[in-house]
Amino acid sequence: MTGENATAFFALVLIFGTGITIPVSIAWFEHRTRTRALDVLRVYAERGEEPPAAVTEALTSMSGWSRYKEGMFKVDASDNRDRLGRPRTRGGFVAHAAANTIFAAGFWGIAWWRYSELGETSAGVIVATIVALFFTASVAAQLVGAYYAPDR
Repeated sequence: MTGENATAFFALVLIFGTGITIPVSIAWFEHRTRTRALDVLRVYAERGEEPPAAVTEALTSMSGWSRYKEGMFKVDASDNRDRLGRPRTRGGFVAHAAANTIFAAGFWGIAWWRYSELGETSAGVIVATIVALFFTASVAAQLVGAYYAPDR
């Protein structure tokens, strides 16, 4: 592996590693929050006591369980709410589309530069093209969502 390829490889590992680390850490923090809520309830169960209403209310709001009970999390796609129960807005869709446009343009630029300037048709160019296609498709999906979202 040449020095240039090693640098590109480590850059891609850093970019995609960050992209993987963020959702995994979010899931881990949610898991820890729910585990701590269960630990509090376990203490009351070991004592044989019913937890006070204030504790139960605080734990259900913290863990997100109250949104499940109230029916905020629905499988129905016409609900138009995000996973936290907030209504999706046109601005939110457009913001995601703008960010994905930047990523798509960047990866298209990398693929174009590597192919046109260097004449390279390596795996890096192919991967950059596939990633750019992914972000381009994501932009299309976000724009469709923005079209159908209520203007708030």
